[in-house]
Amino acid sequence: MQFGSHLLGDAKPPVPYSSVPPSSGWHASGALDIAIYPPSNALSEPQQVSILESGAVVITYDELAEDDVQSLTDRIESAHAGQAAVTPYERLDDSAVAMTAWGVVQRCDDLDLSAIETFIEAYAVEDPFVPGTDRTPRPPDAPEADQT
Repeated sequence: MQFGSHLLGDAKPPVPYSSVPPSSGWHASGALDIAIYPPSNALSEPQQVSILESGAVVITYDELAEDDVQSLTDRIESAHAGQAAVTPYERLDDSAVAMTAWGVVQRCDDLDLSAIETFIEAYAVEDPFVPGTDRTPRPPDAPEADQT
């Protein structure tokens, strides 16, 4: 576990992360969606740690075959939307996949959907807290808030 505080803007952490990919430490400020991130919008290391802070898992990969990326994103979207973010990460070996949770890293030499499933079930909270979202409890029969 590594100490770290919120970074402002695109600020870089003052010290290197203690793991690759990072599993704790300095993190981005603000709300980030727990979602699938394409190569054109890959999460930075501080953004990855910010998502971990919410209680979600981050799955990183480098140079996976298109079919593998599609299998991974399909599985996350169908079974773990809102619990796991997926992002390319160039610091891994080609075809490698890593799963991170707060203080935990597991690496695989290639895509292993079973290992990913087990990791998410073990480490992701059921309903991660994303800063900036409304977590005010409502009575079960109260109407939804008007979004207009």
